[in-house]
Amino acid sequence: MNCRKKYSTRKKPVRLKVILASAPILLVLGLFFASLSLSAQDTAATAEKVLIVVNRDDPDSLAIGRHYASARDIPETNIIELSAPTEETISIDQYVETVANPLLNALLENNWVRGVKESAKDRYGRERLAVSVHDIPYLVLIRGIPLRIANDTALVEEGNGNVPDQFRVNNGSVDGEVALLFAPRDVSMTGLLPNPYFGKQSVSDSDANRILRVSRLDGPTKESVLNLIDRSVEAEETGLMGRAYIDLGGPNEKGDVWLREAGELAEAAYFDTDFHTARRKMDYRERLDAPAIYMGWYSNKAYAQWRAPRWPVPAGAIGFHLHSFSGKSVRDPKTWLGAFVAQGYCATVGNVYEPYLEYTHRPQILLAHLLDGGTFGEAVMMSMPTLSWQSVAIGDPLFRPFKVGLEAQLRELQASRFATYAYIREINRLLASGDRESALSFGRAKFVDQPSLALAYKLGRIYSRGEQPREAVEVLKIIRYMTTYSEDEYVLVQKIANLLHDLGESDLALQLYQNLLDERNLNKSLKIALYEAGARIASHQGESNMASRWELEVRKLKTPPQDQ
Repeated sequence: MNCRKKYSTRKKPVRLKVILASAPILLVLGLFFASLSLSAQDTAATAEKVLIVVNRDDPDSLAIGRHYASARDIPETNIIELSAPTEETISIDQYVETVANPLLNALLENNWVRGVKESAKDRYGRERLAVSVHDIPYLVLIRGIPLRIANDTALVEEGNGNVPDQFRVNNGSVDGEVALLFAPRDVSMTGLLPNPYFGKQSVSDSDANRILRVSRLDGPTKESVLNLIDRSVEAEETGLMGRAYIDLGGPNEKGDVWLREAGELAEAAYFDTDFHTARRKMDYRERLDAPAIYMGWYSNKAYAQWRAPRWPVPAGAIGFHLHSFSGKSVRDPKTWLGAFVAQGYCATVGNVYEPYLEYTHRPQILLAHLLDGGTFGEAVMMSMPTLSWQSVAIGDPLFRPFKVGLEAQLRELQASRFATYAYIREINRLLASGDRESALSFGRAKFVDQPSLALAYKLGRIYSRGEQPREAVEVLKIIRYMTTYSEDEYVLVQKIANLLHDLGESDLALQLYQNLLDERNLNKSLKIALYEAGARIASHQGESNMASRWELEVRKLKTPPQDQ
């Protein structure tokens, strides 16, 4: 399918279920927002009120649920066991019979919601509440609970003739329907509903009592989900450390605007931030060390670094890839959500079916709320335009990646692989304040204590831009003592080599290219880029034989294989 046709380019969102619903739902999901603050809710509602939903028919589901309860001090009595299909995709009937109705009754029986049942079920067979009151901060669906609901044409409602055909579907995420478990009986599963939390700091009491904030702990394996839980807790204690990467150039200008705004937020928080603007895909040829924040689009499946089995990802990392079917499976490590969890990212969102661009999570709103110290669960609800649609959020809703601010992070920081990136954030903060000397003094002191390639490159660029080539070369020459590099450092080493070449240290730069090209199992695209750039430096240094040999290697790599 042409990606430009996959997303709506309407100027105004189509408010389908407002059209389909009767008058009472307009009151429930109206725009009369009051003073119920999301942050205030979570301050008052402790983890003791978080509910966990597991599938007793999945051998790993209860174990994950118990591990999460232990990690967050949630009482095990808050674990709700359902008996549901173990497949990710289920029918509407299966959703109603094994998830919706059993869950609603469990919530009522345990007084987690106080309400009055309607006298009759709705047209789908769902039991509904006429009125409801609850103070559930989050409902967490655990791996084993089905992910998405298949379309049932027999149950698609006709509705208003102005509703476009592409929205006459009742497929969607299980999570998006569970969020409306307390909605009145006349709420349709056809189309979508506007989310009253979207872009707001507060909602009315009636809206809050009709909506559940739902998140999911899911992934390709039991171990990957347990890892997500543990690394989220770890990141809260130390603060998120790393760099930000924003991949632009998708099929719609609006999406690029959202992503660029997210990148600017990361920059404003003093993260080193790279914007990839080339029309080709971002891949091994780009720097991607310490990806604390990655946001991009538009690839059908995870590829390159995001499929690497042991890529070093910081604890608490935030991953976002805008694609129609980024979450069509969470167990498949080739999908974006599956790949993110498998690699160690702790917070991500996506879509289980075609959502259309206007009805996807807004990355800039998501990141803004997290940077402000908010929880993942809050950020998801504020950044998601619709309910009863295609959205799914993978992560601990209580997770606060920026619970520890930069100042406190630096005060308590222990030596670690990613600590150097916290130092770089502080350097950026000092530079932004106009205090270049303090930035350099701080950076030099940390470099003596914990030398690293990332910090060497940062200081080298500052010195170089300040016309201090001798100091730049001095700090960059630490690389002479390293002859092998980890996979995530290859492009960083190349950038150091290029900077050394610009500073007149071409012999050392050429040696670095030789070291890189000696590495085994280099990605083909990266190898071509290294040979091409290295050949230019070799030619500059009069190493004509080396330059010719490397140019020949480029031609070989670019030549398509001949049919036998």
